[in-house]
Amino acid sequence: MRKPHICFCIMSFFVAIQMNSAIAKNALELLKHPSFQSSLANKSILLTLEPFNNSVLTVGERGHIVNWESDDNWQQHQVPVSVTITAITVLSDGSKVAVGHDGVILRAAADSQSWQTVFTGFDLIKLKIALLQKQHDALQQAIDSSQDEDEKEELQYQQEDLTFTIEDNELELKAGPNKPLLSITRDQQDTLFATGAYGTVITSIDKGLTWQLISDRIDNPDNFHLNSVISTDTNELYIVGENGLGFHSVDQGKTWSTMTMPYSGSLFGIIARTAANNTTQIVAFGLQGNLMVSLDGGEHWQHKKLPTSASLLGGRFSPQGQVFLVGHGGLMVDFPVTDLPKLHLQKHPSGAALSSVVIKDDGLILAGQFGISFWPLEERK
Repeated sequence: MRKPHICFCIMSFFVAIQMNSAIAKNALELLKHPSFQSSLANKSILLTLEPFNNSVLTVGERGHIVNWESDDNWQQHQVPVSVTITAITVLSDGSKVAVGHDGVILRAAADSQSWQTVFTGFDLIKLKIALLQKQHDALQQAIDSSQDEDEKEELQYQQEDLTFTIEDNELELKAGPNKPLLSITRDQQDTLFATGAYGTVITSIDKGLTWQLISDRIDNPDNFHLNSVISTDTNELYIVGENGLGFHSVDQGKTWSTMTMPYSGSLFGIIARTAANNTTQIVAFGLQGNLMVSLDGGEHWQHKKLPTSASLLGGRFSPQGQVFLVGHGGLMVDFPVTDLPKLHLQKHPSGAALSSVVIKDDGLILAGQFGISFWPLEERK
C-alpha cells in the first residue's frame, strides 16, 4: 500500500494518517466523542471557509465547526465527533453537510448549530467491499466465458489482485477506518459529491442521508488521492488530485473525462466561474507554488510556477473575475483570470499556513494555521 500523501491533511503540520491498530483504536474514540467546546476554537487550525447568510462557516481540527462574523462575534457548533473536519457545503434549503477524517459525514439543519453523524469510514469500507466484490464476480463471469487461455490467465491475475484488495478492506473494517474525505460540493439540484484518499468518490441524491460509491467511474487505476471537487453554475463537475490528475463531468457525475493537466505534481484545489460569454474559467493549484488557468473549461491550460516553494492550498474567485489564492508561509496571490502575467504575490505578516479564503467587500476572510481572521484589501502592497 502506498504511503499516505501530504494532501491527506492539506498542510504538512496536520495530523498524519498512520496505518496501525493503535491509531485506528484512537480514531474509533474520536468518532464517538463530541468536539470539545473551546473559547479558542476560532484560533485553532481551520481548513475550509464557506459563505453562509451574512457570516461564514469554517471547519477544522478536533471536530471544530464555527459560524464566524467577526473576532468578537462567532459561535462554535455542537459536533458529535472529534476528528478533523476538512470541508463543508451549504444546500439550497440552508441545510449543511460536512466531511472529514475517518470517512465521517455530518449533517445539520438550516437553522441548527447541532450536527449529526450520518456516515463514517465503516460505511465507506462496506461500500468499497461491495464494489470490489461486484468487480470480482464480473471477472469470474469473463473467465468462465473466455476461450483464450492467455486472456483467461490475465483475468485470473486481475481477480487475484481483487481478492487481496477485498481482504485488505475486510481487515480495515475490523481495525477501524483511517482514510479521510477531503472535499465536498453540491450541484444545482443538491446532488452531493465528495472525494478523498485513495481515489474515493461518493455521491448522494438525498441531501447527504445516504451515499453511493462511484470511484469506478473515474480512470484512476492507481487510486491516487482526489483532493478537491467542485460544481459550476452550469452543473459541470471538476476534480483534481495527486499526480496532476484532473477529471471533468458534464452529466452530473455519470461519466467522467480525464483532463490533460500541464503539471504532474499534486493539485490541492480547483475553483471555477462562468464568464459573461458562458465559458467556464478554471484555476487549479497545488504543490510548490504551481498554478494553472483554463479559459475554456479545461481544454487548454496556462501553467505558472511561482518564485517560491510554498504550496497553494485554497482559492476563490471575486464576482469580477479576480483570483485570490493562499498557501503555506502566509502566501497570498491575486490576478485577473484573463491576465495571468498581472499576478501579484504577497506574504501575510503572520507567516501562517493559509488554507482557505472568502472575499468580502473590503477585504479577505482567511482561515488556516492560526484560525480565522480578516485581511483588509487596503493592506495589499
